[in-house]
Amino acid sequence: MDSNRQPRQAAAGVSLIELLVALTIGLVMMVGAVTVYLKARDTYAASESTARLQETARYALNAIESDLRMANFWGLHNRADFVSANTASTFPACGTITNWATDVANYVAGNNNGYALSCAASGGGATSNTDVLITRHASAVRLSPQSPTIATPYRTHVLVVSSRTAAEIFVPEDLSGAIPTGYATSDPTGAPPLADTRQMTVNAYYVSRDSSVATGYPALRRKVLIAGPAISDEEVIPGVEDLQFQIGVDTTGDANADLFVNPGSVPAGGLPVSVRVWLRIRAQDVDVAHKDTQAYTYADQSIPAPGDMYRRLLISKTIQLRNARP
Repeated sequence: MDSNRQPRQAAAGVSLIELLVALTIGLVMMVGAVTVYLKARDTYAASESTARLQETARYALNAIESDLRMANFWGLHNRADFVSANTASTFPACGTITNWATDVANYVAGNNNGYALSCAASGGGATSNTDVLITRHASAVRLSPQSPTIATPYRTHVLVVSSRTAAEIFVPEDLSGAIPTGYATSDPTGAPPLADTRQMTVNAYYVSRDSSVATGYPALRRKVLIAGPAISDEEVIPGVEDLQFQIGVDTTGDANADLFVNPGSVPAGGLPVSVRVWLRIRAQDVDVAHKDTQAYTYADQSIPAPGDMYRRLLISKTIQLRNARP
């Protein structure tokens, strides 16, 4: 007998039933793996979208916050009542608003639920029912050292020169490149400066319907002072769907906000000491695994749930105006 011959039963293959069981188990494992992959992909996409929303929110809020913290800063003081406009200078106007660069008493101002500026909005026009936030202040960067004449690159800018008891907004080009009279023309050695010259900053933030990314995708934009002097328009960041703010007003003289009011509603004698800002951010692309069923209530807004497939993020922050003068 051949010792290498195997028993007939030992050489047989798997049965049809065993094969079907194996295929079923493999199919179940494959379906499970695909399901886990799809859920992981959806989770990753949701996390990525949320991260982008948060990044957009941080960038937009930081831009606005840095401006607000500088509001009412004029160089060597924070007294808007000490600031005057140079009568020999011609300042840029926002349409019919001729005091655009010089309305320092309204160092924080704006429009409530509408674009009321007389210079046209860019980016397809302003989004309806959004606020316009305007800030005014001197730049954080000093034109150093103090000099009787202004360097050529700055002669067509709007500047502000200040002492401890006064300040004047001017355009050097209209004064033959010189600073207004009555201010120190040099810095003393080893002593604090007697005068200080900086660029004037006026920013008006608003929300446009379109952005550089896509038509119909909104953006935070702002009107800015530039050389010329002139008023230009620039995109801050796409994705901001709404901007709302309220002004914290001190009515008792203790430098604390006693009430928050909408722009244009600061009571007589009230001092703006803080600003509460809301930003609503929207993703650019739809997420088929998401439906926005949240209603949004903030500031003076009450917005029904959009019911679409865009992810959104609503953030708010109260910002103290460190140059508010009690």
